[in-house]
Amino acid sequence: MTISILAAPLTAAVGLLTAWLIARQKFAGKSVFEFVLMMSFAIPGTVIGISYIMAFNLPPIQMTGTALILIACFVFRNMPVGVRGGVAAMAQIDPSLDEASLTLGAHSGRTLRRVILPLLRPAITAALVYSFVRAITSISAVIFLVSAKYNMATSYIVGLVENGQYGVAIAYSSVLIVVMLAVISTFQLLVGQRKLRRPKEARPSLSEAKA
Repeated sequence: MTISILAAPLTAAVGLLTAWLIARQKFAGKSVFEFVLMMSFAIPGTVIGISYIMAFNLPPIQMTGTALILIACFVFRNMPVGVRGGVAAMAQIDPSLDEASLTLGAHSGRTLRRVILPLLRPAITAALVYSFVRAITSISAVIFLVSAKYNMATSYIVGLVENGQYGVAIAYSSVLIVVMLAVISTFQLLVGQRKLRRPKEARPSLSEAKA
């Protein structure tokens, strides 16, 4: 659960920032860059797990057997969903809002933080929920990446089933469902809902509008 909670916001942040680059910025090779991002969906999880072991098993980047390799795997494995969700959400936001913010003196970072992100709350929630659920229920890639110290619930449940301990496996699965529901609800409360209307006190009354 700890590894999944750490991986979820990183996945959403990297995915939405990448979506902002694709949707709002112009640079050479953008179509190739977007295509390469989608490649992680086409590669089987077992191949990704073996590749991570081969790539990060020796210095200078030795992460095998650590929590960091699991988090990195979850981030880059689930990032395309955040990218596509962010691109779709930004397509519904008029670019004139960005231009107005820049005209008023805000730099790109502040425009992203104060204008774009509040309007992307549904996409942020979707990216957080999807990345957390996929991380905590992943089984294909993590089979090769877990260790005795950093184990995942899914691989542990599979081990219980292989040993014939079905009752304990069912108990762990039930707890996993409850944990996922609690974390998903927490994400929705923290992110909140997108608000497109001004507060009532800021709206002009009918008499003021006529005047």
